[in-house]
Amino acid sequence: MRLKILATLLVLSAFVFPSGAAALAQPAASGQIVFSGTGGGTFGPFGFWIWCESADAQNPYHSACNGAMYFYALHIVKHVSGTVVETTEGRYTMTVTSGPAPSDVSCRLSNTTLMSGPNNTVLVSCTSPSGGGASTNAVVVATGP
Repeated sequence: MRLKILATLLVLSAFVFPSGAAALAQPAASGQIVFSGTGGGTFGPFGFWIWCESADAQNPYHSACNGAMYFYALHIVKHVSGTVVETTEGRYTMTVTSGPAPSDVSCRLSNTTLMSGPNNTVLVSCTSPSGGGASTNAVVVATGP
């Protein structure tokens, strides 16, 4: 009787806990890019923290960015969203805005270095507020699939 119950449980478990490649399939991993730092520019001191999903992600968020930017002297603190592209290996350009036009923030951020820790340079160019600047203490994180 015990053997019959055990055999039945084993057969049922094959349906409940399938094995093989199909059962082990996981969603495709995706890369992420994060820029975080403070700097100075023609618009005064500024800061940013922006997270993006890489362009090769296999989900609805591929290339999407979200985060925040602030411009201290101008009293602007805004949520931003946009896109990211990898221009060359390890170099990324984020294009972000704070909303539909006219937007308080419309900027392009590009890293020139990709090193561990707060040792990266991110160049910032904005049409709103108008100006440009650089963060030389930025953290740039790029993870791959």
